[in-house]
Amino acid sequence: MSRALLIAGCLALGACAPDPVKWEQETRLIRPLPDGARMILRDRDVPGFTAAWTPPVMPSGTQQCAGSLVATRARSDTAYAAWWAPRADSTALLVVARSADGGRTWRGAEIADSTDHGRTGCNRQAPFIAADSANGYVHLVYFMVAAEGPGIFFTHSMGGGEMFHTPVPIVYGERATPSAVACNGDTIAVAFIDPNSTTPQLWLALSRTTGHIFESRVEVSPSTVQASRPSVAIHGHRVAVAWLETNRSGGTSAMVVKSGRWE
Repeated sequence: MSRALLIAGCLALGACAPDPVKWEQETRLIRPLPDGARMILRDRDVPGFTAAWTPPVMPSGTQQCAGSLVATRARSDTAYAAWWAPRADSTALLVVARSADGGRTWRGAEIADSTDHGRTGCNRQAPFIAADSANGYVHLVYFMVAAEGPGIFFTHSMGGGEMFHTPVPIVYGERATPSAVACNGDTIAVAFIDPNSTTPQLWLALSRTTGHIFESRVEVSPSTVQASRPSVAIHGHRVAVAWLETNRSGGTSAMVVKSGRWE
């Protein structure tokens, strides 16, 4: 898909605002981050990272695609996990389980999305899960082959991991790429690697409506470098993204952290 078609699709999905974020700071971290590290906005809205959380006991009860399970903690001892569960026809279910005791025991898994048409078995990107400690909402982003085509999708539950809403497309594209989501009340930010560009680039999608509509999409990383491992954090009108940047000609990789204000 050409960049012109990507922009046209972006407009059709909910408006590609030119530069909706006023970027104020960019930092390069030479030392790579550990796998699974999550981005946060610390005191005074300074971007930082926390290590990935691993539950003391993994959820069970459905088949799990190896490497697809992701988990996060919310308020108190509430925790959530999500993974791909393979089906006999080589499609997969996206499922979510909830724990009320910090991951020591898990409630039966709920189906977050059953509309996958990609017959690739467990050969797929892991989802990304985030939970809002204030309102208890649970948010997921993931690459999937839907009936209308492949792309990156978003879904969320306003009921503590039950009754997930109809998936919302972030962007359509053939190449399976990773994404990340951050939440702060009704504001949602999704960082994703463009599944269409020849050189992988980081994009940012923003919503003020709990992800029912993504009002803005903007290209963040330059086209002269390759981006991978997207991260994102949001707090009020502050947003920060990060990605692993590699020169196309080789050389040392660096984690780039960029922050600003979403107008």
